[in-house]
Amino acid sequence: MDLNSINLKRFHLHYFSYLFVLLLLSFPLTIGLVEEGYRILFYIGGAISFAIQMAILQLRFLPRKIPALAETGFPFFTVFLSFFLNLSILIAFQVLEYPFEATSGFLIAYFVHLLFLVFASYFSGK
Repeated sequence: MDLNSINLKRFHLHYFSYLFVLLLLSFPLTIGLVEEGYRILFYIGGAISFAIQMAILQLRFLPRKIPALAETGFPFFTVFLSFFLNLSILIAFQVLEYPFEATSGFLIAYFVHLLFLVFASYFSGK
């Protein structure tokens, strides 16, 4: 998927509609899999993950506005930023002894975000 040639408004519309559908589908699934008191922690972990993934994705779109960033390797830097930021948040969840539901919500949201990028790449035809 070429980040310089996609329509950002359409991309964001598809991304947030994808998130909304996943949220609606997750309600019946979490009833049987996550305990009642910890369900909100599961969704908080997922919300933190989606917010971070979207912020890093916006950083990857930044060279569209400032072309000099593309020449300096800024999009490649965001890959490492994403990895270490996600890793540090997972470590913080463990060090601060958050319940497992927050960590699992974070990881599931991360992989769902990656799945969206795979779908977007496939359907964009690039």
